[in-house]
Amino acid sequence: MRKYLIVLIAISLMLGACSAARQKLNPQGNVDFKTAQVYYNQENIEKAEFFYNRVLESNPNHALTMRRMADINLHKGETIPEKSVEYNSKAYELYDAAIEIYEGYDKPTDDERIALRDMKKRREGAWARIYNVAEKDYKDGNTMQAMAVYEMVSKLDPQRPEPKLRLKDIYLHDMKDNEEAQKIISDLVKQDPNNVEYLRQAGAFYYNTKDFSKAAEYFERVKQSTPTNLDNLMDLAYANMEIKAYDKALQALELGLNIQPTNLELLDAAAGAAQAKEDKVQFLGYMERILEIRSKEEDFSDILTVLSELEQYEKLIKYAKKWHDWDDLNKIPVQFIIFAASKMGDNAMAEAYNSILKSMP
Repeated sequence: MRKYLIVLIAISLMLGACSAARQKLNPQGNVDFKTAQVYYNQENIEKAEFFYNRVLESNPNHALTMRRMADINLHKGETIPEKSVEYNSKAYELYDAAIEIYEGYDKPTDDERIALRDMKKRREGAWARIYNVAEKDYKDGNTMQAMAVYEMVSKLDPQRPEPKLRLKDIYLHDMKDNEEAQKIISDLVKQDPNNVEYLRQAGAFYYNTKDFSKAAEYFERVKQSTPTNLDNLMDLAYANMEIKAYDKALQALELGLNIQPTNLELLDAAAGAAQAKEDKVQFLGYMERILEIRSKEEDFSDILTVLSELEQYEKLIKYAKKWHDWDDLNKIPVQFIIFAASKMGDNAMAEAYNSILKSMP
């Protein structure tokens, strides 16, 4: 602790001189401030706090005193874990107030700019420690306690989305309170309507609550600003498929395939959408692309069934042979070859594969 306090004292003495002209105190305030500095240097924190508080009673906007009190509370938050939230929240508020005053200075000096950066860094550290307490509480199963801390840290910095998103998840998954979760998401989107993360969170919320039309609206908004986000394109496609908007789903998937033509997840989804809209030709096109990348019994079975229905017997033989080459113990592709050869009037091929079929175990 001594080393920590000595470092803080050294910084405060360095910055004290440059701040004096901006931070005027009455005679008693000057005495109290100097007394506080002496006690602080002696590591007598209780006495230092007493006189720093007296300074703030006479001049509530004395930024250097607020900074020193913030440093003390930050240190207490580090060394007294059971009161981490209390002390770090005090530190945050004091840094925040001091920063606002420093930022209002006309023509700040180099030392003041250094002090400002230092306070912002420490304020961020205080916020992070409070948030981490909430994270630990939630991980340990103390959900209600975690919620209270998430609420507190969110109020300290309303611009930070992390605690709000955690609260949304708790309301959605733990409390089963969709209304509160929806309110948090709506507030975030309202706060920053073009924020891709918030829009994605909103889309995911509505998808998980089975409001697929609303989900598609938000994923579509993301697509407009980040058209190359493959995860979003997939989510947009799935949302549209749920509402049977298969053409829109395929439009999103084609955008993805323009970026990654051999992405099997995209191709599978596209084949599924084409199959759902009963477009056999389109389905066939995607299946051919899939079979250029992988060999899978289900894929072979699907494509041969469609080729048979479309009476495309030459292609049926092509993919049946490919299946047979991949799995020469399976009778189904051989039977498809015999069927297609008969339809084409190729008796020699039909007889050859009939012999193969008879020899198979």
